[in-house]
Amino acid sequence: MSEYPNGNKITTKKSKPKSFPNLNYHENSDIANLYISSGLYVECVDHFENTLHLYCKSSDSSGVCPYCGYKSKQVHSRYQRDVHDLSILGKAVLLTLEMRKFFCKNVSCSKKTFAEQPGDEIFRYRRRTRRCETAVMRQGLSVSSGMARKLLYFSGIVLSRSTILRDLHRLRPSSCQDVEEIGIDDWAWRKGLSYGTIVIDLRRKQPIDLLGNRAEDSFRSWMENHERVTLVSRDRSSAYSSAIGSIDRPIMEIADKFHLVKNISERFTRLIGEHYSDYRNAVRESKIAQEKLRYDQLENLVSSQNSKRTDSRMIKFIEVKKMQLKGCKPFEIAKELGIARQTVSKFCKMEILPERNRKHRNNYHLFSEYVENESTNGKSLNEIYHEICRMGFKGSKTPFYEHYKYLGDGHKDYNPAEYKPIIKEVRTSSRLVPIKKLSYMVTGSIFNRKRTPEEEQLIDLLSRFTWFKQMYEASTAFYNLITGNDPDALIRWMKKYWKTKVNTLKTFITGIRMDYNAVKNTIKYNVTNGITEGFVNKLKVVKRVMYGRAGLELLKRKMIMEKILFN
Repeated sequence: MSEYPNGNKITTKKSKPKSFPNLNYHENSDIANLYISSGLYVECVDHFENTLHLYCKSSDSSGVCPYCGYKSKQVHSRYQRDVHDLSILGKAVLLTLEMRKFFCKNVSCSKKTFAEQPGDEIFRYRRRTRRCETAVMRQGLSVSSGMARKLLYFSGIVLSRSTILRDLHRLRPSSCQDVEEIGIDDWAWRKGLSYGTIVIDLRRKQPIDLLGNRAEDSFRSWMENHERVTLVSRDRSSAYSSAIGSIDRPIMEIADKFHLVKNISERFTRLIGEHYSDYRNAVRESKIAQEKLRYDQLENLVSSQNSKRTDSRMIKFIEVKKMQLKGCKPFEIAKELGIARQTVSKFCKMEILPERNRKHRNNYHLFSEYVENESTNGKSLNEIYHEICRMGFKGSKTPFYEHYKYLGDGHKDYNPAEYKPIIKEVRTSSRLVPIKKLSYMVTGSIFNRKRTPEEEQLIDLLSRFTWFKQMYEASTAFYNLITGNDPDALIRWMKKYWKTKVNTLKTFITGIRMDYNAVKNTIKYNVTNGITEGFVNKLKVVKRVMYGRAGLELLKRKMIMEKILFN
């Protein structure tokens, strides 16, 4: 009699729980059909506390040794194993598997017994089915571990955040040794302090690696480990360029169009900042000329009104409009002229003074012409009041003075004809555009964006300066150059503007000269780094969703494995 490896002790099948229902297979065939392709045979189903308990066993009569591939039918022992599966109709599913151990009869095998692994849904040493593992991975790669835990809980899968993170760290991204064309760009760990590098496969359009920094040595080591790379689309970073240049094999470098446009835009912004005083003075001179024109028009209006009898309110209206053109606020005008602020605000909103509404109480409109004429001739309001009372005026003196107070200042011998208000010189307020907005408006015009009337006036105003005119022409020509298809035009552009006296433009041309081949290739080949910029934006979102817990390895798995597993 042969001796068993476990000391002649054979374990038996574990008894089923008391709640095990007396259901035959055909009565559960609907649920059992779900597991036919998984190599499982469902014996019975139990429902307890919103959980479906499925009691299963392997549908195969034999087992295959995972160590040597030997097929055996001799059972050594049995044991039970609980495995979680995806929910069914919103109910959690727990598979209770009757697992068998077999004797391995292969004398050359190092193992005497082995445990069966039925079908393709059950993993060794795992407590979840393959499809359940896939759902966990999908949620873990898409959102943060905390949010994934909540979403999985609603699906009947109860896991902790740490378990989800362990599953993600168990993934092993491919090294992608066959990649030939890549795009690289930097991304910020902490903006302005530390940066990393993202590497994109331009042919497959998916990220393949993340580097913890953007140093030259780090990227050179990566390139040396990927010897099939022949094309690199990059930004204008000198570290990447130096790393590529130090490798002893031909590699085509292509400067990204987006970064070239960004570089010249930044140069233009800096130039405007250096000469912002010129723009400010030009705006003020234009404002003064415009005010003078409007003041002359107002004087012509006054002279035309003086040819006929003018409304007495016209004097106040004209003085208010004069001070408004000089940039005075309503409260300043009211204080200077001694007029109610509400009246000043009303006059400021008017372009033309409407005719006087003469339907007032006490029939003032019947006597207004006489009162204004007599007041102009030098009579006091007291004398005029007694005269109109003899003519039939019924009003009292106080309302009369209040109604005609604009004709006198309350002082003796006051003559309205000699009234000349003293106006303080007020500094002209200019509507200046900030530097960044000014640069955006100008560069937008360079990049063929439709101009607004305000942008047209702005460019016309700045075109009187040599520094702006030369930079504007050079930037427009450069944009048309890199969006065209004539690589030889680049050297002609550099020669044309090489002797410029605009230092900012000279610095940009020097940078183009140092990176000439890469810039020329971006005109010659239709390769851009747009897909790289898109994944950089996605990386920023993933990093922020992780609330500071995303290390480099976890970010790498989230960026790389999602594209490989689920797309």
